[in-house]
Amino acid sequence: MNTSRDHSFAARTRRHQLPNGLVLLVLENHANPTVSLSGTFRAGEYFNPPGKDGLGSLTASMLNKGTSRRSKLEIAEEMETIGARIGFSSNTFTVSVSGQSLSRDLPMLIGTMAEELRAPAFPADELDKLKQRVIAGIREDLDETRVRAYERMTQVIFPKGHPYHRPSGEHLISEIESIGVDDVRNFYETWYGPGSLILVIAGDVDEREVSDLVEKALGDWKGPEPPVIDLPYTDLQTKPYRESIQMRDKANCDVVIGHASRLRRLNEDYIPAVIANRALGQSTISSRLGLILRDEMGLTYGINSSFSESGIADGPFTIGVTIAPENIDLAIETTLKLVDEFIRDGIREDELADEKSSIAGSFQVGLATNGGMASQISSLELYGLGSDYLDRFPDLVKAVTKDEVDHAIRKYLHPEVATTIVAGTFD
Repeated sequence: MNTSRDHSFAARTRRHQLPNGLVLLVLENHANPTVSLSGTFRAGEYFNPPGKDGLGSLTASMLNKGTSRRSKLEIAEEMETIGARIGFSSNTFTVSVSGQSLSRDLPMLIGTMAEELRAPAFPADELDKLKQRVIAGIREDLDETRVRAYERMTQVIFPKGHPYHRPSGEHLISEIESIGVDDVRNFYETWYGPGSLILVIAGDVDEREVSDLVEKALGDWKGPEPPVIDLPYTDLQTKPYRESIQMRDKANCDVVIGHASRLRRLNEDYIPAVIANRALGQSTISSRLGLILRDEMGLTYGINSSFSESGIADGPFTIGVTIAPENIDLAIETTLKLVDEFIRDGIREDELADEKSSIAGSFQVGLATNGGMASQISSLELYGLGSDYLDRFPDLVKAVTKDEVDHAIRKYLHPEVATTIVAGTFD
């Protein structure tokens, strides 16, 4: 008798779509008696109305501050009693939900999540306290050289109104101070609903029972039509730009070099571009930039590069380095020279092999927990890649060639038109 079973993610993940649009994906994993929940829906900062920067983030953070049935404290005590947790957070385009519990407590986990999603109370006193904490954090950031440099870089390369154009801290504080409960409730009523909700549940569960629980808790939830996000690619600047931000009493400076990346998650050469960035500067310890500026020249303890927020839209490509004031020009010159050499010569075969191996290892580690699997499946559904992408991903990475990475390097790295912002104390 053939007792073999298909253990692929594609075979083990079951997808359901409710009539209200909600997409549920269930992955049974009976390794231990726990369950994790991960999800997203489109209600992030991108949807802020004019004059209300920060509203999307505040609205998401208010979801666990009490409902029409129970106070924040009552919900927290119940969750603590069973060792469970539920959290909401907002980013540029989406709100994320996460949770975990023992599998026997899944009905309570789903019930509480649904209660917070469907019946938030938005108490005024909780909003006031939240605004105070957020504003305090922004005021701290005003004194951070890296934050100020990155903020200004986005203002130069992205136009006002673009989701990646960061307003100044002072401007953000003034707009957050103007937000009231009515603003939060209006944002909630305009953008929150099941139409774009993706919910993934992974762990020691039964697929049919999970489906019934979600149908009972969220099946009759109604809301607005799912919003469409349609952003054009950001044009590259036509020439380089440099600016300094004078700050008081800073021992070190931060330099941020950046430009529009034009890289999105669904670009066909996304994986080669990720490999290229990893070899160039993702790690201070093992990448080209770190090995030269940190290890050989002793100019910095920290330098890294990244394709920030290359997901639904194309965020910036950035290089950030912390440096002593007297070494600013040398660090910038050396960094740009190394990027030019990377573009000219491409990735080395040993770098390509190392990065492929590292990605494969990180991938396996990321799927070692229910939470890791749920998060990955949620992200893949968001981008329409399908759960079978988890099965295909190792082979996709393995198949990447040096020519593909070199092409991505020359396509996405443009130091010749980069913006360079230096923040710190200068003579």
